[in-house]
Amino acid sequence: MEKLLSIIVPVYNKELFLESCVMSISNLNINKEAIEAIFVDDCSTDQSLELLDKFADKYNFIKLIKLKENTGSPSEPRNVGINNAQGEYITFLDADDWLDANGLPMLLNQAVDHHSDVAFGQSVKHTDKVIKKVGRFSSYKYDNNLVPYDIERIFRAVGPPGKVIKREIVLDNNIEFKHMKYGEDKLFFIDAISRCQTASMNPNPVYHVNRYSYNQSLVGQTSIIEKTQLNLSVLEEVLKLDIPDNAEYQAISRIIEMDFMSRLFNNKRFLDADNKQAFYDLFKKMEHMLEKHGKNLENYLLEDKFRNIYYLLKNESYQKLCDFIEIVLQGGKAKKYVKDNQVYFLMPNNLENVFPIKESVFAVYEGTHFIDNEMKEAIRLYKDDKKVINKVVLTEINNEINTRDVEFEERGQYIYFKTDDLSQCDFDFNISIVFDGYKFVNVNMNLPNANTTIALKRQSFKAEFVSSTKPKTNAVNDDKYLTYNPKAISLIKEAKLYGDVEFKQPTDVTIEIGELINIKALVYTRNGTPRLQTDKGYYLTANKQFIQPVNKSKQAQYLFDQPQTVNILKKCKEYSNRKFDGPAVNVLSVSDHVDIQKIVLSPKGTPRLKTFKDTFITANRDFVEEA
Repeated sequence: MEKLLSIIVPVYNKELFLESCVMSISNLNINKEAIEAIFVDDCSTDQSLELLDKFADKYNFIKLIKLKENTGSPSEPRNVGINNAQGEYITFLDADDWLDANGLPMLLNQAVDHHSDVAFGQSVKHTDKVIKKVGRFSSYKYDNNLVPYDIERIFRAVGPPGKVIKREIVLDNNIEFKHMKYGEDKLFFIDAISRCQTASMNPNPVYHVNRYSYNQSLVGQTSIIEKTQLNLSVLEEVLKLDIPDNAEYQAISRIIEMDFMSRLFNNKRFLDADNKQAFYDLFKKMEHMLEKHGKNLENYLLEDKFRNIYYLLKNESYQKLCDFIEIVLQGGKAKKYVKDNQVYFLMPNNLENVFPIKESVFAVYEGTHFIDNEMKEAIRLYKDDKKVINKVVLTEINNEINTRDVEFEERGQYIYFKTDDLSQCDFDFNISIVFDGYKFVNVNMNLPNANTTIALKRQSFKAEFVSSTKPKTNAVNDDKYLTYNPKAISLIKEAKLYGDVEFKQPTDVTIEIGELINIKALVYTRNGTPRLQTDKGYYLTANKQFIQPVNKSKQAQYLFDQPQTVNILKKCKEYSNRKFDGPAVNVLSVSDHVDIQKIVLSPKGTPRLKTFKDTFITANRDFVEEA
């Protein structure tokens, strides 16, 4: 049977995630003979390859390729996957993410039925706190026969998630991932999407992005200065591409607004930076690069917020720039006022000449009104007449993929919908407004205020509706609990160890925040609640609010198994805390011997050795070795 889809998965030290990744492919609602999953291992040093060998023996749809040398990034593994693919379409999956069982097959069938060169589905990002949709603009409705690079802001989401693309588009145009530490996805998809003639989009979840705190990536370890230098290289490559004018415009606008104006400047990291000159120098390099290619940077700015940042940079008004960014970053807590039925940020006198910054749509819940002989919920809108309200949606709190549309009517500056629609919702929710096709805001409880001497309490609170009548359920929530054996975890909140799985026998054994605990098995209570059984026979909660899996992929660099004693190989400092904050309490010399109590991870997941003096030293093998 000819393959409809090739799923290309680069792998490097992803043993914690491979089972859920593979199972998401196995669970796809599609004939497995129509797909292939090409896993390309980039010389993993953990158990990834052993796991992949087992999965390849178990599942016929898996094709395993083992690279001979580590390439250092996902680029070459993806290129190898493309060159070995047999599917009419290809899609990319990171080994720590997972595919939607129904959404991906639905998107693929839509692309096949409409002969689309590329199809965009909804990507969903999962964090410890929320589940959010990513890049709504590319998949906010069911539609076909689109020109892909004419989709508004399409290049604002140019990573692998949520796309299927014809393999021949990539091969015929010799498009490949360049070997870069950062930005290779951006360049690949700008080029590939620009070569496509037809596109489909679908609003259903297709791809799930793992951004839980225990998942640390190479990108997360790259500094913003280094990332921006790499973005300069991406911009230069885009300027060389022979692509349609509108595709080029959208791509350049995306790089300028997102990678420079937003990610480089419009954030707290810039405000806190000691060496801001490095940021300013990168801006000037970007501007000179555009000028060299006959481009005027100002023409690519779509938002007044970014125009202000540009003009302040251009005029070297650096203090005003910091003042402006600080105000914008306050978001819902910023001082604001209403003018001509729109909500504006209040600017100080030294910024009176900047473009006014306003909320596109600001919505306020005004309670239950008796209208037309029935109870209706009222929402006051603050917007201009050009903004079109498309939907009113009840969105589960902290979970944007669980929604319920409600019928509404718009009367002047108000939206009304039936009060009964609230009571019929079976989850706790925010009221959300969708406007201009895909743009999304939650309804607020209060209007803004501009008083600089008196703060309005609860000013930025959303209108959250929580059921007071529905019974609480004991059903296991996969987003709340670990559902696999993580092998090792560390504690992120205080928790107890028990002698039994039902938690009726508390022990006197104490564990501390950050402590590394080896896990023997995942077990369940009589009611089906997951628990973790430690290697010493105790039981611990599997609730993700209390624990996080430990990735031991850096075992070659750090000690992860507790030694009794270590020898000091290089002079190193001893600290009073696992963060290594504050002054050192001691300096250890070469050939010193230190007895070790346990391994405790820093908040960023770096192993530390805790001594019997309750001090902490590095677990880096360059500095210590097991005695």
